[in-house]
Amino acid sequence: MKLFVITSSKEVPDEISLITKMFECGLTNLHLRKPKYSTKQMIEYINEIPEHFHKYIVIHSHHQLALKFDLKGIHLTSTHLSKKWKYFFVRQRLKFKFGKTSKSRSYSRLQQVYDKEEYTFDYILIGTMFNSFTGEFYSGFYEAGVKAAIKNSGKRYVARGGTSPQIIAKAAGLGFYGLAFNSYIWDNDLPFENFSKILATYKENKLEI
Repeated sequence: MKLFVITSSKEVPDEISLITKMFECGLTNLHLRKPKYSTKQMIEYINEIPEHFHKYIVIHSHHQLALKFDLKGIHLTSTHLSKKWKYFFVRQRLKFKFGKTSKSRSYSRLQQVYDKEEYTFDYILIGTMFNSFTGEFYSGFYEAGVKAAIKNSGKRYVARGGTSPQIIAKAAGLGFYGLAFNSYIWDNDLPFENFSKILATYKENKLEI
């Protein structure tokens, strides 16, 4: 079960250094989500990350930078995938220029898993999946439905929302392609320590990241 980290949408002290350390520890899937960043700010951010780690970055906006920096992939929102003319260029890049680039999108509801897609996605982020306090499924998700989706929809799912070390074994047992961590890492005074706890739990459960 793959390990994914989603950046905080806010500024985090010493963020680039922390992310670099995560890469050095084996992280191969970073979702770079900075919705308020301009293209210039995003370029500056990526430039601060050592170039040999760029191949592990999936970008949520300013998708043209995936080509400029040879990033791992692009993540598309429902807005990007809409029929509005202003996003026509994104759909064209997706179709013609990003052939070898990883492509992902998000689902927020379990009912969406059987929707037909215009494009082929390598995986889909789904959630909020878990209650961060109890580790149980969040409202709208239930075990039988999740298992059926993973087994029958023909899509790979990465669970997000409410994720912490306590639900890693449960998620692996359900058959998720991956698990994405955000708040558990970044809403903490010591983000790297929490990342290390995730790594340790992956190893305890003999899971590859």
